Amino acid sequence: MAAQLAASVPVEPETEAYIADRLPDQFIQPDAEQIEIAKDRLERMTVSVRIDQGGPYAFIIDTASQRTILSKEIAGALALDIEDEVTIVALAGSTVVQTVFVPSLTLGRRSYDGLVSPTFRSANIGADGVLGLDSLQGQRILFDFLGRNISVEDTSEPLRSRSLREIVVTARRRSGQLIFTNATIAGVKTSVIIDTGGELSIGNKALQRRLRLKSSALTQLNLVDVTGRSVPADYGIAEELLIGRARFGLIPIAFADIAPFKALRLDKKPALFLGMDALRKFDRVAIDFANRKIYFLIPEDA
Repeated sequence: MAAQLAASVPVEPETEAYIADRLPDQFIQPDAEQIEIAKDRLERMTVSVRIDQGGPYAFIIDTASQRTILSKEIAGALALDIEDEVTIVALAGSTVVQTVFVPSLTLGRRSYDGLVSPTFRSANIGADGVLGLDSLQGQRILFDFLGRNISVEDTSEPLRSRSLREIVVTARRRSGQLIFTNATIAGVKTSVIIDTGGELSIGNKALQRRLRLKSSALTQLNLVDVTGRSVPADYGIAEELLIGRARFGLIPIAFADIAPFKALRLDKKPALFLGMDALRKFDRVAIDFANRKIYFLIPEDA
């Protein structure tokens, strides 16, 4: 999770999860482009992008970030035009940051033109930049952990999963985020946001209280956001996480009342940003932003 922008968008209705029943490799269209992924030092997925004529640069794919973010160093090196300051909500709270105009950002064969992106120091981002929801909306993205690549395609019609091992869950939408409300952790009903930009999962204090996990029995750590500020957290193991019929088993969680929970109106009831350490338990994870669905491919030996 690199950053969040507070906004207010009506919540759409939720439908039931279902298990699909066809062949596995036809979920993404046969002509969809496959893009190699790498890992940064925090085990997050990065892809190679070009900005205007510059690059390639390593960008984190962050499904919990409202905006595409650029490092100050690259913005300066490319002499990008400075735009207005904006207020964002990062882990530690709201902050005012400078933005720059990005004429063109290219990922594989796809280009995103005319982005206005907040800038942060690359040391705090942990990469050259972040691909956020403003670049990802309206597309279907498949993360193939076995093949170490992603596939990206535009979506106008919902597709059904095509494997007995693939589980599909439908989300609600709020402030651009896909929020899964048919999830439980150790039997506690929990709202879950998929966070491909976070190396670990972060739960709020309401979830910690419902799980009866006392701070004195947990490990203490600090979460650092893109501004360089830190938030203290309790770190421990929770029992089984279920999202629809997708089963995650035991899940490590850092518990803290980070600002994005309040921005999404999820600070009063149990909620969780689900990070990369949990998502990698599956062979593939596909996120269909246009149709509000996420697809989990269970390992064959699960």
